[in-house]
Amino acid sequence: MWRVKNYTPYKVHRTWGRDKDGVHEWIVAVKATYDVKPDGSVSLADEQLDVLLLPEFNGEEGLSSLRYDADLVGPKPTTDVIINGTAYAPGAWPSTEFLMEARIDKVHKVIRVLGNRFWDSSLVGPGPSATEPVTEVPIVYERAYGGYDQTDPDPKKQRMDARNPAGCGVAAKPEHLAGKPLPNFEYPSGNLAKTGPAGFGAIASHWSPRRELSGTYDTAWEATRRPLLPADWDPRSLLCSPADQRPTNFLRGSEPVELINMTRDGFLRFHLPRAYFVFTTSISGRKEEHRSRLSTVIIEPDFPRVIMVWTSVLKVRNDVDYLDETVVREKPYLS
Repeated sequence: MWRVKNYTPYKVHRTWGRDKDGVHEWIVAVKATYDVKPDGSVSLADEQLDVLLLPEFNGEEGLSSLRYDADLVGPKPTTDVIINGTAYAPGAWPSTEFLMEARIDKVHKVIRVLGNRFWDSSLVGPGPSATEPVTEVPIVYERAYGGYDQTDPDPKKQRMDARNPAGCGVAAKPEHLAGKPLPNFEYPSGNLAKTGPAGFGAIASHWSPRRELSGTYDTAWEATRRPLLPADWDPRSLLCSPADQRPTNFLRGSEPVELINMTRDGFLRFHLPRAYFVFTTSISGRKEEHRSRLSTVIIEPDFPRVIMVWTSVLKVRNDVDYLDETVVREKPYLS
């Protein structure tokens, strides 16, 4: 019962979930890992990464930024696009400032990279130090605007940027900034505090704006909906990518990708692989076919590789105990 037979070269896993109305969802995820060659061609990687049941962080959970979100989640409104990597100065020359860019199909995003800086103390208050030239900087939210200032033991006198508690630059008082780092990453224009943390990585579910989209768990929810999701739950809470790098519609594969200053030679160009899956589920003596959508794309130019997750969600109202198995097959894609 509740088995999956995988006839693909990729990793597959499954779980049960419930939608907002309490209807059971049989969730099956297919995860493929591809190597990106220097000529831009893409091939199946020897090591296929496992489907993640839980998030993975860059450091201690709850105190660091998110590296990978869980793969087995309900249906997303669009494809999550994540980039984990490093910013490299052009030509490997030490630089105090340069731009890095990402283009994935119609999505275009630019972030300014600045060398290391620190807040210096002075008679008129802290000010930024001279910018140190850098050749490479890891792209993590710890180096973007944000932070959690707990200098004062009184929680009422502390300050946190809920958009990026792991970041730098936020303080309850200006004097608390002395000796602290300034962000390495920012958007090319706009007020730093208003534009918020600049990055290409995943956003944790307890960070804004995801946590606000997760709904209201109050006494009214306890009395009228528990254990169902809150009435104001928003499916966008399942998306872990920054809002400005999400495609309007689901990606399908074959879309062009171009990254600038995220590899040592400056450019990485390739097309996303395209795959087509058929899921056949045996339930209550019948067989149901269902399809999947490309729910997550993770690009890691330091390898370089691309990780792709397709998710199929089958609504199951009264037959949960009679679901026997799902068979997963890959079929040639016909354009």
